[in-house]
Amino acid sequence: FFSKAQKIIMTALTFTVLAAFLCAMVQGIPHWFQGKMIHDHTSNYNGADQNESFFVQKLDHYNRAVNGTFKQRYFVNETQWTGTSESPVVFLCVGGEGPPMDRSVLTASAHCNDMVELAPKHGAIMFALEHRYYGPSRPFDDYSTEHLQWLNTEQALGDIAAFHTFISKKFNLPANARWVTWGGSYPGMLAALARLRFPHLIYASVSSSSPLQAAVDMPGYNNVVAESMADKDVGGSQACLDAIVAGHKDIGEQLKTPEGRSALETTFNICKPGTLEDPKNQEQFAGDGVVYLPVQSNDPACTTPYCDIASICVLLTNETIGTPTARLANLASIQHMGACTQPDYEGMIKFWSSPKNLDRTWLYQTCTEWGFYQTCETGTNCPYTQGLHTPDVDLDLCQQAFGFSPDQVTEQINFANSIYGGANIQSSRIMFTNGQIDPWRANGVAVSPNAEEPVLLVPGASHHFWTHPSLPTDAAPVNEARQAIWTQVSAWLAL
Repeated sequence: FFSKAQKIIMTALTFTVLAAFLCAMVQGIPHWFQGKMIHDHTSNYNGADQNESFFVQKLDHYNRAVNGTFKQRYFVNETQWTGTSESPVVFLCVGGEGPPMDRSVLTASAHCNDMVELAPKHGAIMFALEHRYYGPSRPFDDYSTEHLQWLNTEQALGDIAAFHTFISKKFNLPANARWVTWGGSYPGMLAALARLRFPHLIYASVSSSSPLQAAVDMPGYNNVVAESMADKDVGGSQACLDAIVAGHKDIGEQLKTPEGRSALETTFNICKPGTLEDPKNQEQFAGDGVVYLPVQSNDPACTTPYCDIASICVLLTNETIGTPTARLANLASIQHMGACTQPDYEGMIKFWSSPKNLDRTWLYQTCTEWGFYQTCETGTNCPYTQGLHTPDVDLDLCQQAFGFSPDQVTEQINFANSIYGGANIQSSRIMFTNGQIDPWRANGVAVSPNAEEPVLLVPGASHHFWTHPSLPTDAAPVNEARQAIWTQVSAWLAL
């Protein structure tokens, strides 16, 4: 769900090349790499018969003085539904941030395929509701701070309640229909919160890889990145982690001198000489790593070069390439296909301040509700150049892009935990599942808040990997996680 707010605007060529290179397979909170939000998502639409529709949604569910509306998109799949049950099962895939849903969402996608594969057993009718402001479900034509004020979790939960009413009437669903919400990452958070907020509407919830503990400073993200790069079960190693740490430590030392900064600009193919003389550009360059590590999206079955932890570690432990810094530079060059990069703090601020930038939506939610700023502070286990990315970087971006002071951002993030409970959310019939190598588990629900909210940790799994369509290449723990989820939901539906 990602993530930390900061960073550079890469050149159009560089970002296009990098985006094409990344083998990301996971739909989750976008995470940052050198100033761009990386949305780990691919579509698997197979042309299955399915409907896309819109309905009129209120802009504000809580202020009667606001009369605005917008068209919200949803999807329906009635394939498994007979319509004859006296207490029908309704599966709702909750939408969230990131790339818009497409028609694959209720047939074969990374969003909620654990739901899709269970639907036949219970004859469930399936729906997917797109999140306001994402995809075509846009209340306004721009993303100005004024127009984003209705983008928040409470309004999104209100959308779910209103959708429940709309669908119940449209499909003549009885009051005792059992609605189960599903989602991974931020949608997983919403799935759980819908059960918390509306226990009279939502019967149960499956909340996958959901970091419900809001936080300004989220050092745990990069701490887990370090753990995962050393995990032998997914192709990592201590030698691999050591190379990453040593290389970034050396980069930190070189940044301290003019000669070192000049050498780094040559080694890492920085477009404009003198760029690293600006301390803010130094943070843009190395604060979150000089290479992209696909930990959140790790898929051992991927085929793109250097698309997973194992293949990355093969390169980074190859001493014939040279020093750890030289190996990082080699990987960076491959990932950018030889194109130069341009760390540019001022350009980054300009980019994120533009009301035409649709990526401002999730950044806005981090500044007003959730935080999740993935810092790399001195003394942590972060494998990158420590001390460059501190919370001040993200708090400054919130102020520059939206006009929110650090105190305002901090207060709102703390308030999110006050009203929802954070990792101690108190409800019932919610299952929380996390991947062991997923950096987002640092702020997830790791311990059962109570006996009616079970948790599951999936060994070797990345960000809600079990919500993807089942494949023959899936590891045993992922298949076991799906089965555990299906068993739990079926037990709840049998009550």
